[in-house]
Amino acid sequence: MKIANSAINQAQLSTTKQVTDSKQPITEELNTAAKQQHAQSDISNEPALANNQNLHNVEVTSVSVYEPDRFAKVSQTLYFGELPSLFRDMQSHYQDFMSELQKSDPQLAKQDWGFSVDEGGQLVVNGPISDESKAFLEEKLNENTELVELAKQVPDVMMKGLAYDRGADGKANAWGKYDVNTENLKDILDFREVLDSTYIERDDISYFKDNFNTFEFAENVASQLKRKAEVKFSY
Repeated sequence: MKIANSAINQAQLSTTKQVTDSKQPITEELNTAAKQQHAQSDISNEPALANNQNLHNVEVTSVSVYEPDRFAKVSQTLYFGELPSLFRDMQSHYQDFMSELQKSDPQLAKQDWGFSVDEGGQLVVNGPISDESKAFLEEKLNENTELVELAKQVPDVMMKGLAYDRGADGKANAWGKYDVNTENLKDILDFREVLDSTYIERDDISYFKDNFNTFEFAENVASQLKRKAEVKFSY
């Protein structure tokens, strides 16, 4: 099932709990964006939206309303488009890596560490583990050329999406309000946390294609931004 238009994107944003059953609704920032876009749209022909009470109880102020084109660009770049597609493609490579690590060093596989990509396009490991373990993991991760090539694209795609979100006035209510750049991304977005949280056994519809939970992706990234990034571009 393909995402055909921005109305479908709104439905995805606001019906996370219905689709994933056990998952929490999408983060407040994304709900706000979806609700604001909903206020400008005719949803009478979209049952998933028209019947969702969460979208009907919202006060919209003119200063923070998302223009339809702007919201569509943000959604197709950050929430349900390019960025999650990169992580979806990384999922199988990461799972293969972890499978091998569990065989060769099961204790290290269980430890609390994460990885991200630095401004030079190298995968870097962080967390409360020894420098020796970090060096070992970094060497092994960077040997996975497919994983590296996908990870290297994340900063540019994310910066593009954040710029869309901020719009002409340079301000945003959702992810764009956070101060994230190619230099500090490695300290904010833990790829392992994203990939662990998005792995799912079901693989029946596009939302969960290749064992990747699209809804959980948006939840986790938003959570990491809220926990680790500075709010710098909010209204």
